[in-house]
Amino acid sequence: MRFGLRTTSDDPRSTILITGATDGIGLALARLYRAGGARLILLGRRPLSELDPALFTPGTYCKTDLSDPYCPAQVEHFLLELEIEGIDLLIHNAGTGYYGPVELQTEQSIRNVVSVNLTGTILLSHRLVAFVQPVRGKIVLIGSVVSALPCPEYAVYAATKSALEGFGRSLRTELLGTARVQVIHPGATRTGLHAKIGVGRDVVDWERFPSAEDVASKIARAIQGDRRTVVIGFGNKLAWFAGSYFRGVIDAVMRGGTR
Repeated sequence: MRFGLRTTSDDPRSTILITGATDGIGLALARLYRAGGARLILLGRRPLSELDPALFTPGTYCKTDLSDPYCPAQVEHFLLELEIEGIDLLIHNAGTGYYGPVELQTEQSIRNVVSVNLTGTILLSHRLVAFVQPVRGKIVLIGSVVSALPCPEYAVYAATKSALEGFGRSLRTELLGTARVQVIHPGATRTGLHAKIGVGRDVVDWERFPSAEDVASKIARAIQGDRRTVVIGFGNKLAWFAGSYFRGVIDAVMRGGTR
């Protein structure tokens, strides 16, 4: 395969399903794996007519919303229509967020963040495990380094990412011997999510963050390995370590930074 990457089997036509594939890291992953010859199944909320026809076609793209309780059944139907019986690599990349104090976030916004980032991911995993196990495939949960840190102004987002870590750990033990489960935590990435959730350049200079393509390449390389949990980036690894083992210190620092 190109880029020196392999998927989860020796077959270059390994089937890879990516959620949140129409933008950011998900789109970068889709392009990378397509260049390697994989068979792609891409999930997103945007209409097919708005997407690159070279990548998104009726045979590769399922328009669906993870916050919709019917999403898992819709995806399963899509797979069966294409006569796909196994998924070698399932990448749960879709995510959304909210910037601002919890008390200012609407109830509907909270429900949407939790549904997309956590509930929808769990329900889709529940439905698709039957496709991953027969080929002894791999389930990858894209978390965030903030799951190990106090995250004021992003509290609900951080909570969902922390919960993904717990879900991944339990699912890994449950599926031991039949499928692999990996949790990958990138840090801040230069994508369109910041603008969507109200983080302007006056708040964070997100142009300084690594590109989606750079982060996707590192995620793909991490997927090649067998580590259960991977943090992308040296600075993020330091933050993850500090947040995990020096919680009191980090909490005090964060409290001081928000005064």
